[in-house]
Amino acid sequence: MIIDAKAIIVTLVIVAVAFYGGLQFVRAFALSIAQENHDVNMAIDQAEEDKRQKQERNADVAAASAFAKVEPLLQVPSAPKSGEAVASPEVV
Repeated sequence: MIIDAKAIIVTLVIVAVAFYGGLQFVRAFALSIAQENHDVNMAIDQAEEDKRQKQERNADVAAASAFAKVEPLLQVPSAPKSGEAVASPEVV
C-alpha cells in the first residue's frame, strides 16, 4: 500500500465523518435520557404536590371539624350598636 497525500486526506475525511456521526448518535442518546429524566422528575414533583394538597385538605377538614365542636362555647353576647337605644335606669 502506498501512503501518499491523497490517502491521508481521504482517511482523515472518513475519520472526521465517522467521528461526527458518532457524536450525533451520543448527543441524541444523551438527549433522550435527559428527557426521560425530566419526565420522571415532573411526575415525582406532581405526586408530591398531590400529596401535599391532600394533606392540606385533610388539615382544613380537621380544623373545621374542631372549630365546629368549639364554636358553641365561643358565643359572646354582642354589644349594642351605636344607633340603638340603651336601656338605662331612670333616676327619680
